[in-house]
Amino acid sequence: MHHCAYSHEFDILPTEIREVLESESYTAFIGQPADAATNPSGATGAVASVPRPLADTARRLIATASFSSYTRDNHALSERVAHEAVSWCNLQWARLENEDPLQAEDADLQILETSQTLAEARERMPPNHRAELSSFAETVLAASASDPGPGSDVEMSGPGPQIEVRARIAVVTEKWRAAIEAERERFQTRELGRALGSFVRELGSVLPLLTRAQSVVSDLFGDEDALWDLSRGEWLETNWDALGTQAELLKDLPELDRLAEILGRSRVATELRTSMHVVREVTFRPIGLGKSEVTGVNFGDDLTSLLPSEVALLADPNTEDLFYAKLAHKELLQLDYRRERIVEHTEHRLVPKTEEAVVPRGPVIVCVDTSGSMLDEPEQIAKAMTLALARRLLIDRRDLHIIAFSTSVRTLTLSATAIDLPALCDFLGGSFHGGTDLRPALAEALTMLQAESFEHADVLVISDFKIPKIADRFIDQIKEQQRRGSLFHSLTIARSPVHDPLHIFDNSWLFDVTDGARGIRPDTLRFLG
Repeated sequence: MHHCAYSHEFDILPTEIREVLESESYTAFIGQPADAATNPSGATGAVASVPRPLADTARRLIATASFSSYTRDNHALSERVAHEAVSWCNLQWARLENEDPLQAEDADLQILETSQTLAEARERMPPNHRAELSSFAETVLAASASDPGPGSDVEMSGPGPQIEVRARIAVVTEKWRAAIEAERERFQTRELGRALGSFVRELGSVLPLLTRAQSVVSDLFGDEDALWDLSRGEWLETNWDALGTQAELLKDLPELDRLAEILGRSRVATELRTSMHVVREVTFRPIGLGKSEVTGVNFGDDLTSLLPSEVALLADPNTEDLFYAKLAHKELLQLDYRRERIVEHTEHRLVPKTEEAVVPRGPVIVCVDTSGSMLDEPEQIAKAMTLALARRLLIDRRDLHIIAFSTSVRTLTLSATAIDLPALCDFLGGSFHGGTDLRPALAEALTMLQAESFEHADVLVISDFKIPKIADRFIDQIKEQQRRGSLFHSLTIARSPVHDPLHIFDNSWLFDVTDGARGIRPDTLRFLG
């Protein structure tokens, strides 16, 4: 069974029902033979719990929609359309539950089920109950000896009458419930059928857009399904023309891709990092043993360790003087003992260690000039460069912060895990076309460099650099960021390079827009860092 990879956070359909419906829809859309185990109209296995109106609607959707030219053998698109179809079913099912016209009748039925006597049940049958139940209920709930009515001395006097009364009430309520469920099912089928046509037309109108979006995204970013996980509300609003235009421009200007790769492999930055290391220290310590072990014979004056032959000298007056003479010169023979043992002692200690570590390549901040002086080709080249950077950084799983500037700024952050394509398309399709002032963009870039997630980011400024003088305070801040490892690049889109008297850029390139020389000129490539 197919399992959908998209989010189902707000679904009200039980998981087993949703999975069966999505599996059947996916199988039909992608053009694979249907498996009986995933047929939503079946009555066995996991599909037994699928409500018939939903199963019928799914079957009609599959039979009515002619999506095969788009979805056949296209896993990503089939999965997306199946997910949207079942999500639509989920929304419609929630609407039908809120608009259920039989809720009041359900409440009357629940009241009837709590009746204790036949007379009470007859009173609780509403006057406008279903015609097909009228004669049936009158017959089944008719008074009997088992239920003579309220106030009688024999009312519900034993287990037998109680069982009979409950059985009669149960027969009526079951028949009534079956009638309600049959009418609710007809209501649900009718309402789902009415809404199905507009949904099929909507899918038919957006599938070409989704197919084109998938093609553009696959060409740019590879097989990244998460990149085009768009909600249905964004399908028609997304300006895929802008993304397609920049993609085509990138094909014509491969040098932009090469420059994006250079920026994606900026100078290796290092920093001093202090970490705690375990140090093992081994020392040797003596341990006193006393007279624990005789190791031999030695000369000395220890009277407690004398050999018997030396003590015998004291027994004879002729040799007694010899004994004392040997004692004075420490020449008495005595036993030699091992008096200590050397033991090894190991100690582990945590000590700080500071070393230079390579900082992983960080994200990139790109400032894109969308002022009036960049109108037409220069602006398109700048946006194509931005798209090339987005593709390069996605491969490296690095964030990209885009700052579009004129006299004010507009920002967009693209996550390293999934690019927000609608926002990117919106950016590529929009412009300020006002005056030019790089200072707000630099202020935004320097602010972002203070954030932890952009601490080691590189900055690229794309402009024709027809701008006012940069304030000294920005120069000082830029120099500080450069000392911390960030690189500042510039890409000038003009007919000639712009002189950088302040030397704030580490690397500078010129994209020459002169007719016949269109492209990045190798002789204008400067490395100032």
